[in-house]
Amino acid sequence: MTHQSQIEVESQRNNAAVAHQDGRDPSLPANHPINALNKWRKFFILLTLSYSGFLANFSVAIIQVAFPTMGKAFGVSPGQIPKTIGYNLLGIAVGPLFWNPLSRTIGRRPVYLLGSLLFIPCVVWMALSKTYVEFAIARVFAGITSSFSQTIPPATVGDIYVKEVRGSKMSMFAVAVVIAPAIAPVFCGLIIEHTTWRALFWLILGLAVLQFGAFFFVVPETLWNQDDEAPMHNLGATANPESQAASGDYDGKDCDVKAVTEHVEQAPNNNVFAPGHVGAAWMPWKRPGEYLRITLSPILIARYLTIVIPSIYYGSIFAWSVGITIVMPQKFEEPPYDFALIPLGAAFLAFGIGGVLGKWSGGIVGDKVISYMVKKKGYREPEHRLWALLPILPFMFVGCLIVGLVVHFELHWIAYLIGGGLFFFCLSAATGVLQTYVLEGYLSRSMDTQAVFVFFKSIWGFAIAFFVYDWGEEHGFLSEYIVQGALAAGVGAIICIVFILKGRSIRDWQGMPTASH
Repeated sequence: MTHQSQIEVESQRNNAAVAHQDGRDPSLPANHPINALNKWRKFFILLTLSYSGFLANFSVAIIQVAFPTMGKAFGVSPGQIPKTIGYNLLGIAVGPLFWNPLSRTIGRRPVYLLGSLLFIPCVVWMALSKTYVEFAIARVFAGITSSFSQTIPPATVGDIYVKEVRGSKMSMFAVAVVIAPAIAPVFCGLIIEHTTWRALFWLILGLAVLQFGAFFFVVPETLWNQDDEAPMHNLGATANPESQAASGDYDGKDCDVKAVTEHVEQAPNNNVFAPGHVGAAWMPWKRPGEYLRITLSPILIARYLTIVIPSIYYGSIFAWSVGITIVMPQKFEEPPYDFALIPLGAAFLAFGIGGVLGKWSGGIVGDKVISYMVKKKGYREPEHRLWALLPILPFMFVGCLIVGLVVHFELHWIAYLIGGGLFFFCLSAATGVLQTYVLEGYLSRSMDTQAVFVFFKSIWGFAIAFFVYDWGEEHGFLSEYIVQGALAAGVGAIICIVFILKGRSIRDWQGMPTASH
């Protein structure tokens, strides 16, 4: 290496160190959000995004221990109330098809403001519902209006943070999404014990108003547009590719963004940022044909097998986790357990603990597997990450088996929490592996891949509410959970083995990006 080359390498290292220390990137213009926003402004933006992701999932789960109370109020059986959880998830499934293209064109901030504003009357609608049908419809619209919080915030995180810290910042958002469904039943039990079920949604209303205020006062526009850029025909690869590549779901129920970021940064980065500005890219009504193509792009990308098959599989194991939370309150309120409302709500915390630990464990395992494969093979493929899922799969079966044994033989309630917590641990770890694999398979279309992932997750969550309890009542809960565990472990193993061996060939065959890094 020449002396001049050594100087250039040292300069690059110094620039990276500066970016890591103060959150600035000298390769970007001064008015880029990464450089224009100070660290405290970024922190409060991240706090608002995390709160938004938390609130949508908190709202879904707020009725978890109110099934008998709400069933009596609406004149339906308690078993009908869990179905409204599915209706809410149905709204979350389809909502991103509306919000994602808007965020890519008119900008992030208008989507945050419009979505959080429209969510408020939906909450009032739920609180004032007089019939079961009216409440169910309101839940669908609440899901649609709040669904922006599951796909747009990761893009904003990519807009404002340098690559060296982006993964750690995303973990805050991911944890907020994971713990929401475990915390909501605690509040549900406390409220139902002392007042009416409608107070659940008056609580949500206050939180929703706070969300709108936070977006209005804290979160600026962060969509970056290059001034010399041609009209956008492929929005997945425009303006700020790092931001797009870092975008994901985070649900949720949750993405190993640290690993995604590391993968992106190992790719050659020949992009030179031209002067640009923050704001809307263009107005949808000015390019209706192009906007339609953007809207349909998640549907078109679902044709890729390495994206759609893992997404469908993940949706199924997410559904089994939803089923565990639906069956538990209906069983624990009856003899021999006879749980009171407040202890029943507190029992859900076991699942939250499992989810948080799984997020942490899955990330470490995934990173170590990737590092080992890179050292062994000298390059990196998305399929390498799937090795990290294989040791998790048997424990999914064990968790389901424990849950089934407890319900069938009426064993001590703590065993149900252990089995359910173990399954949530595995689900959370699997989320990082599978969501990252789907994202890495087509980085330049990351928001589309995540829309597909969230869609199948939410559709499965919608469907499970309609049959999970009846399945156990008709065929036995032990049989039900053995089948669920076997499907989770067996299908997962088949998918991992097939894609580890043939994933690269499948992506080549379908014309997907296949560059190794």
